[in-house]
Amino acid sequence: MNTLVSTLGLARLQVAWPLAKRDILARYRGSVAGLAWALLVPLAMVAVYTLVFRGVFQARWGGAAAAGDTDGFGYVMRLFAGLTVFSAVAEVATRATRLIQDNANLVKRVVFPLDLLCVALLMQVALHMLLQVAVQALMVLALGNGLRVSWLWLPLAFAWTLALQYGLALLLAALGCYLRDLQHLVPLAVSGLMFLSPVFYPVHAAPPVLALILALNPLSVPIELFRMAWFGDPFDTTLAAVHGVVLVLGLLAARWVFKRLRPGFADLV
Repeated sequence: MNTLVSTLGLARLQVAWPLAKRDILARYRGSVAGLAWALLVPLAMVAVYTLVFRGVFQARWGGAAAAGDTDGFGYVMRLFAGLTVFSAVAEVATRATRLIQDNANLVKRVVFPLDLLCVALLMQVALHMLLQVAVQALMVLALGNGLRVSWLWLPLAFAWTLALQYGLALLLAALGCYLRDLQHLVPLAVSGLMFLSPVFYPVHAAPPVLALILALNPLSVPIELFRMAWFGDPFDTTLAAVHGVVLVLGLLAARWVFKRLRPGFADLV
């Protein structure tokens, strides 16, 4: 976490924001709904998954009635919390594989700190995620659960997700410049990873074999941390401590890889 905070200083954020703003405006230019698509897409996904899992399979959260699960709304809210984290990380991972190639003009012609391309990508996705978090808060309040003291954990959950995204962006941007197949492999891996992450179910409800995978999955802690913050769900602090150490080491490793491979970017784009 300290590495991320020191790296993303205010001055660097001010340099990265125009890039992020440019891409956000270009992404929604000409569309009728505009930035509202950041909310409509995940809400549509939640509606489809809820129809299938609640309407067809009659799934309940963790095999029992979760707190606030009246007529399945608790399931819907927990599903939305999981999708918010997963979709944000998945978008960063997918787009990072082409980040250097898509900004070839900056790589070749301008003396520019290229790691700020990763920061700009994070800023775009973080804006979408903040909108979804706001919708989540309104949903929780509208269904009568009210404010919780556990909501104080939300900033940590958000920061954890940002740190994970930053490490992935650095690593995949650097490797994607050299290994072009990653732009095809990563979306495929992301599709399968959704069902191996605690999006549709809590970690404690997984069978032993899947529980081991979830224990190794870096998405498990931020997803469960968000649910603990929103709903007071069970949270494994020991697993979080181990993942926290791994996350810091992963950030350092990703920065080293990016710095090591950076000299060859201009020759490859």
